[in-house]
Amino acid sequence: MTVLRPQVFMSYSRRDEEYVRGLRGDLLSAGVECWIDTANIQAGDRLNPAIEEAISRSSLMFAYVTKSYLRSRWCMKELRHALASPQVTVAPYADSPETLTEVPDDLIDEIAFGVLTPEVRTRALVELAGRAWASLQTVRRVVPAANHILAGPAIFDSAGYSRSDLMRRARKELILAGPNLRSWLSDRECKRDLVALVKQRRVRVTLILTTYECLRPIAAEGAVHLRESAKDIRSMLAELDGEERDLMSAHFHVGAATLSAVIIDPATPEGILFFSPRWAIQFLPQDRMTCVIDKSVNSADLFKAVYNGVLLMTQGDAKSVEEMLT
Repeated sequence: MTVLRPQVFMSYSRRDEEYVRGLRGDLLSAGVECWIDTANIQAGDRLNPAIEEAISRSSLMFAYVTKSYLRSRWCMKELRHALASPQVTVAPYADSPETLTEVPDDLIDEIAFGVLTPEVRTRALVELAGRAWASLQTVRRVVPAANHILAGPAIFDSAGYSRSDLMRRARKELILAGPNLRSWLSDRECKRDLVALVKQRRVRVTLILTTYECLRPIAAEGAVHLRESAKDIRSMLAELDGEERDLMSAHFHVGAATLSAVIIDPATPEGILFFSPRWAIQFLPQDRMTCVIDKSVNSADLFKAVYNGVLLMTQGDAKSVEEMLT
């Protein structure tokens, strides 16, 4: 399976080429693919089609804005072309506060400019790498052909994929796996709906809770979150009786790293699986990308591969609700 990486178009003045090549090397080390015009292919009165295509294929356009950049009509054409391309995130960085004062007012109003000086070079590059990975978060296919994955930052807000939509779509089984699951279990309406899935529709609900700490003791905050989730689950279980009780189960992995996942009806052709890939957790800790494999439009093999990884989290070292609360 091909792993999608950010594609960055690097826009710069020829006078700054040596410096930009150094920046490119650092971004390549961070796993960010960079396109740079080494052939100086601009000619005529409009952007070369090869440049336009390279910008359109990119997820992010980085512009190193110097006074030479602002005086170059080709650089400014590249910048404005990128701003007119809705699928491209534009990240302009000025070489000094003085250069910022010369940026046209309409551009200042349209896009936020960063500053990339020698004093803040490392911080700016880390920020730029993060923005490059974040630029993948428009909802798109990240693997070609039948094995594609849809990815975006707000898929749970998309039509058909909201939390309430998912609970309506579940026919036989719902699996929630992730650190603490607080976004689900701290919501009173969500807990009510989970109980209703079991009581009214006999949907099997499995909850798998973990933290990210795997090489050190669990953090105090993580322990509190897990205990609060255990209390929430115990309150839901108290509303169930008989066969209903057997349909809801919880597994707690204290201190285990995991893949966050939401799975709907994995054994059916209509199965849906959401997950946060590890590179998103690494590069975007505050704004994780969510990916979705929908069996009705995606490869069943791809679905199975991720699903089997989630199932590994239900192995025998898991604790029960009672053990969590003793």
